[in-house]
Amino acid sequence: MSQASTAVDWLAAVPSRTALFTDFDGTLSRIVLHPELAEPLPGVPEILRRLARHLRVVGVASGRPAAWLVEQLGLASTGEGASGAVVEAYGLHGVERAAGGGIEVAEAARAWLGAVASARDEAERAAVPEMVVEDKTYSLTLHWRSAAEPEAVSEQAGRLAARLSARTGLLSRPGKASLELIAPIGIDKGTVVARWGAVAGVDRMAFFGDDLSDVPAFVAVDELVASAGIAGLKVAVTGPEAPAQLLEQADLVLGAPEEAVQLLADLADRLEIP
Repeated sequence: MSQASTAVDWLAAVPSRTALFTDFDGTLSRIVLHPELAEPLPGVPEILRRLARHLRVVGVASGRPAAWLVEQLGLASTGEGASGAVVEAYGLHGVERAAGGGIEVAEAARAWLGAVASARDEAERAAVPEMVVEDKTYSLTLHWRSAAEPEAVSEQAGRLAARLSARTGLLSRPGKASLELIAPIGIDKGTVVARWGAVAGVDRMAFFGDDLSDVPAFVAVDELVASAGIAGLKVAVTGPEAPAQLLEQADLVLGAPEEAVQLLADLADRLEIP
């Protein structure tokens, strides 16, 4: 699939049987120097609500906490769409889930609260210059995007993450100018996709992403295509830091978050045509 217009046609063909999931940072928002400055591109919350009125399900799966996604995207008041679809938020790559109510946390993650807290304390004591330690309660992220010499900070952060992983049992996962320390409980964006792929009435599955953490979702789409007869669409949003592995697996590559949001807006327009 080489054009956004073709993707819109595909997504609009059987909306009530189509599931659409997307990442947040680098997909619905621009990559920013400081994580706390990220915000959705203009119109994104309303576009998601419009899509939810027609598609089987619309979801945002991100490394951000679910509560943060709900606040940024205004998901608390979304409600159910005409086809029974809702806008769902999956935080911490699927460890947390929010859908018009409270936030559910995977029970297996609770056993790792102590390990995450211990890793956070040690990372803060390490005081790597220009590295930011972001505590997400059930996981930990080390950032260095704003560093004057990012390669040097990346090396120090990598050594620190390896040491913390060996001591606590947490897994170290790379991202764009960042490293995450996560609980080894087998939950990622791929499990989100696979779970919805098993829901009755889902015949098509699409995922939009831009980073290595989105690769498991792409793999899950491929597995659904091969084993469950579900049609799939993998959309990668590229940029200076886009991982080659993601781009190679994509059915469609878009040039920037703005292009991804425009595609979703065009889809919403199409779905609203009587």
